[in-house]
Amino acid sequence: MKRIVIFSLLWLAGIGLSGCSEATTQTTTTGSNQATANSVVKQQTAEISFVNKTDAQPEQIPAKTVSFKEGTSLMEIMKENFDLVEDKGMITSIEGLAQDEAAGYYWTYTINDEMVNTGAKDTSLTEKDRVDFTYEKF
Repeated sequence: MKRIVIFSLLWLAGIGLSGCSEATTQTTTTGSNQATANSVVKQQTAEISFVNKTDAQPEQIPAKTVSFKEGTSLMEIMKENFDLVEDKGMITSIEGLAQDEAAGYYWTYTINDEMVNTGAKDTSLTEKDRVDFTYEKF
């Protein structure tokens, strides 16, 4: 009987200690996950400017420095910061200046002076990118 009581006490103590070490592991893992999550979700900035190459509507849209989370698409950034209309992932109007298919005017953009061949929905920005939207005739 004495052996059963001693065995039971040792068994309970073992369970109690393993439960403590498991909690420590969980805390460490959670802390590690938080550190990883913080490094992944990093706030970034980019400069967005506009050029209107029409005589009919010489009004210019002011440039703006925008903040965004890493991995955010250009479309999402634009929607959060400007009055925007899109069609199938392509920007068709910014701040009321809409493309004019009949006259051949469209919005295009470059990132860091390089032409981009994807829609804004499929394009992500990185820290300190410079985006230039141009409204011009094609």
